[in-house]
Amino acid sequence: MTTNNEAGIFDAWPTTFEPPTRRIVDPPRSVKVSVALAIGRSGGGRFRDTTALKVRAEGLAMDTIVEGNLFAWARTSVGDWLAQVSFSIPTGNKKGRLDLDRQWVPADAITPIT
Repeated sequence: MTTNNEAGIFDAWPTTFEPPTRRIVDPPRSVKVSVALAIGRSGGGRFRDTTALKVRAEGLAMDTIVEGNLFAWARTSVGDWLAQVSFSIPTGNKKGRLDLDRQWVPADAITPIT
């Protein structure tokens, strides 16, 4: 893990203190991503029993864990860490997906693949 800014993603974020509050992961690391923890829900969803079959089939599977790549870390002002990851969310029937490129997610949403 390096602290340099090779990708330029932190160009607008100057470093004053050490250690820095952000890090580039070079090379990117393979991780597992909990989609439910990575993407917050609005809470407006209904019980699965009452969701239409076509929605269950073609809607995004938010209750899954997928593989992804970790590119960077950034710390928030309250001390939490955010991870910058790329991953895909499959549809319920696994026939489609939504690709997310370098999405910022809470650190709890990812686990290293060893």
